[in-house]
Amino acid sequence: PLRAVLARAALLRAINRRLRFALPYLPTRSCHDHSLLLEGIIPSGDSCEDSCYEQQLEQHPTSIASRLRSCRRLLFTCVKKNFLNGLIDATTTPTPLSHDEYELPREVRTVRVNRLKARRALYLSSSASSKGDGNSDNKSKITSSKKKHAVFTQLQHEMRGWSGAALRRGFVAKGHGGQKRAFKVKLIGEGVNDYSGPYREVFTDAMREIGECEDLGVLSLCPNGINGVGEERGVLIFGSGVGAGNQDEDDKSNINVTKEERALLTRFKSSIGSQDELARELEENLVFLGRLVGTACRHNIPVDLPLPLNMVWKKIVNDNVTVQDMLKEVDILALKSYEVAKQQDDSTRAIHSSLLATQSRLMNFFIEGLASVLPAEILSLFTGEELRSIICGNPNIDVDLLHCVVEYDGGYNDSTPVIQYFWEVLQDMSARERKLFLQFVWSRSRLPAKESDFEGTPFKIMKSMDENALPSASTCFFSLTLPEYSSKEVLRQKLLFAIENVPTMESDYVTNDAEVGEGWRGI
Repeated sequence: PLRAVLARAALLRAINRRLRFALPYLPTRSCHDHSLLLEGIIPSGDSCEDSCYEQQLEQHPTSIASRLRSCRRLLFTCVKKNFLNGLIDATTTPTPLSHDEYELPREVRTVRVNRLKARRALYLSSSASSKGDGNSDNKSKITSSKKKHAVFTQLQHEMRGWSGAALRRGFVAKGHGGQKRAFKVKLIGEGVNDYSGPYREVFTDAMREIGECEDLGVLSLCPNGINGVGEERGVLIFGSGVGAGNQDEDDKSNINVTKEERALLTRFKSSIGSQDELARELEENLVFLGRLVGTACRHNIPVDLPLPLNMVWKKIVNDNVTVQDMLKEVDILALKSYEVAKQQDDSTRAIHSSLLATQSRLMNFFIEGLASVLPAEILSLFTGEELRSIICGNPNIDVDLLHCVVEYDGGYNDSTPVIQYFWEVLQDMSARERKLFLQFVWSRSRLPAKESDFEGTPFKIMKSMDENALPSASTCFFSLTLPEYSSKEVLRQKLLFAIENVPTMESDYVTNDAEVGEGWRGI
């Protein structure tokens, strides 16, 4: 009945209205939970109970934190997000103002990135692959060059030794479009001032590299994607076989340990023992990836990070996930083997995929980096879907959402023919072309989840007087300069040409010979 529905809705509103004030005083992780596992170095993720399948450890009494988490789906997302944003503001590292309000203070350090070298190395790699170069020495050199010059690697090198406090800055400079930042970006050889566009651009470039380039060894396509089976074929998993360890060798070295100890050793081995150099490099990369993702989240920059929902996002928030759910999402063939073994012998419920064990261990390093920047203890208030939406935004570029935040200048309005052509062309674009367009105008590959997440940053479309010019953009201020083209087809051709053939950002000043030489040196 309608009255019953309205009564329940009123009850939920009343509960959430009171919890909005009570949440700061309620624990989200108690001392009986898993945050203290291995002396607290693992802030979230796998527990001893998840690691030991045959024998559950002693069950602790129900705590306020566990009861609160069990009710997380009754809490409104806006209430939880406001609580998270309040904690982010409270944990922001204070930054003193500069004498010149248009200048960044010296505490905001400069990160130098050479995207010209990164793209040259990527081009050489793709060129060698298309030619079928089988020379192992050449392949090794190209792979090494790609890893060395990748934007992700350059950022990691520039930020070596930085503490979490340095990345928890949220300085907003005047004239920078309201963008929070932890550092300033210098794009070598491109003649671009960082008024927020280059800052967002390096996050987008780094995430695109680790998603598309398996040679970096940070993320790789899941077995479902490699084998072309299952529903989720575009999901990425941690690592690419590098640093996963030799399972047979580990088993031989751990003959005299119990199954429970072996399960813990498998998932947390790198935390309590040494491994090879490649494994340590992968773990350091995942810690930095977590720090980068956490920084982007603090500064409202959605990242394109298609990690498994059940195996990563739900595990971070300590949601209940079965082995079958995790295997189905990443490796459906392993799921079938698991189910066959389980039917043959009930005791085989302790069988655990080596893939999941490795992913669980590597996920702990990703969470370690994430927790150094974000208040990870309260993430368990969210569902896996909500956390993924907060960090990754909307994977689909919603044209209607973009239309809701648009502002026109120069005489344009919704009834202007060229504006109508523009929205029709945008609707007709493929998902890939929409991502290119968004990066062209805003240095992002994903939009925020909803209109309120734009935080007063409108999409501006301005008029250009030169009808023969290409569309241009100012990524720092989320604006597009659009000439008044005569037809829809002309607009389509000009816009697609612009978004697909602009390798660098539009220059703000003429670069001198020294900067150009530095940017192109060694290419």
